[in-house]
Amino acid sequence: MSKKLTLYSAWYCPFAQRTWATLEHLEIPYEYRETDPYNKSPEWMDISRGTGQVPVLEISAQKGAPLRIPDSLRSMEYLDDFVNENVEGYASGASNRAEARYWLDVQKSDIIPYFYRFLKADSYGSEADQAKEKMLMGLQLFAESMPLERPYFTGSTPNVVDFALAPFALRIELLLKHYKGFTLPTSGETWARYAIWWTAMKTHPAFLNTMPEPETYEERLIEFYLPYSQSGGQEDVTNLA
Repeated sequence: MSKKLTLYSAWYCPFAQRTWATLEHLEIPYEYRETDPYNKSPEWMDISRGTGQVPVLEISAQKGAPLRIPDSLRSMEYLDDFVNENVEGYASGASNRAEARYWLDVQKSDIIPYFYRFLKADSYGSEADQAKEKMLMGLQLFAESMPLERPYFTGSTPNVVDFALAPFALRIELLLKHYKGFTLPTSGETWARYAIWWTAMKTHPAFLNTMPEPETYEERLIEFYLPYSQSGGQEDVTNLA
């Protein structure tokens, strides 16, 4: 391989975990660099192309400046192009790619920001109730669109849609239960289908490999997200697309 891939990531970041899991799934050699994105040093701002955020996927060739891709979805798309058609990663063909992008937009607008709003809101206020209902509607839409006979979103192998949502599914299950006393519904065909998907994803080797120090990983996540549960933490994650 003439190109060297480096992933700048932070262990707690669900957006970075998307790209990390994709690298693991596609079995592309890479170097992992744990990064503190809150340290806005000149070097980090240069590497992240002014975003100051993880993930950043850096592609270095023998000649020329490295290509740096600061964004989880864009870096996942690059990785699929990188392996071409050897492994089912993003989605092959214009129609499949368009469909995948639609569902990535659904995650971005109908699920993720409402998860964060729910986590940040007062547990007994109308803001929490509204965010919870919106998040549930987005998850229902996602679950109802999956085939019944296969575990993942489009078939027997996970692709970008699965790996993009899995880090947030983990945090929905873990953090909302811990901080809000909330668990997803279990009755009905829709939630049974979601449970099948989530069981398949949370036990997938590529996803498990993105949880460093697994014996304490969930405990550390809970601790990291404490400020979010008290209406603090990163603000832009609640923005609607």
